[in-house]
Amino acid sequence: MAAYETDDGEPRYGKRLSPEELAAYLREQGMEPPTGTGSGGRPAAGQAPTSANDPHRRRPIEAGGPVPTRLGAGTSATGTGRPAHRWRTFGVGLVLMLVIAPLLLLTGALTALGGSLTRSATLGEDGVVYLESGTTAGLYGTSATAVTGCTVTDPDGAAVNLDAPEAGVPYATFTPARSGAYTVTCPAGTAGLVVGPPMNLDRVPLAAVLILGAGAVGFSGLIVTVIGLARARR
Repeated sequence: MAAYETDDGEPRYGKRLSPEELAAYLREQGMEPPTGTGSGGRPAAGQAPTSANDPHRRRPIEAGGPVPTRLGAGTSATGTGRPAHRWRTFGVGLVLMLVIAPLLLLTGALTALGGSLTRSATLGEDGVVYLESGTTAGLYGTSATAVTGCTVTDPDGAAVNLDAPEAGVPYATFTPARSGAYTVTCPAGTAGLVVGPPMNLDRVPLAAVLILGAGAVGFSGLIVTVIGLARARR
């Protein structure tokens, strides 16, 4: 005989209820089982569990609520299907081409000209430029022939001595004796020539490296930009 039953077959620590008595007890306690279920809230014999009582049933998505989604590999949160990092290559190319290369070019020019670009002036057809006395100026051209045979006259019309640091270099210097308008005359014309601060010849090699580096970085940036754009559009 089981230890939890008496000699009469009754439960030792309670009273066995019939299904009808159990249902009545549950109704008295406010725990009446749903319609169509047996005692204890379980489905009646031979009846499949309803969707409301199925513990494995998925909860419905509420109207207006967010729809859960799973981002697959290579899918961006923007829903475009293209990961955001694909545009990084394109952005790096733009930075190299539009930021780094111009900075290197400007640094190279400032290195060669002693850190000043504000005192430069581009000559027109008349070749007239205003200069301060005692300040050495440089005459720059796009080629050696552009400054070959050029002369400079002061406000009184007197010739100013031109000094060419090196033969074949499109560059010459002169020092104004007085402030005023100076006139530059060249056999090839003066349009496009520049009068500005003298070049620091000791820094020319460094300036040349920076300028060449600017060209290389700009070209590399163009290639990276094209590659990044092509990848981003896939």
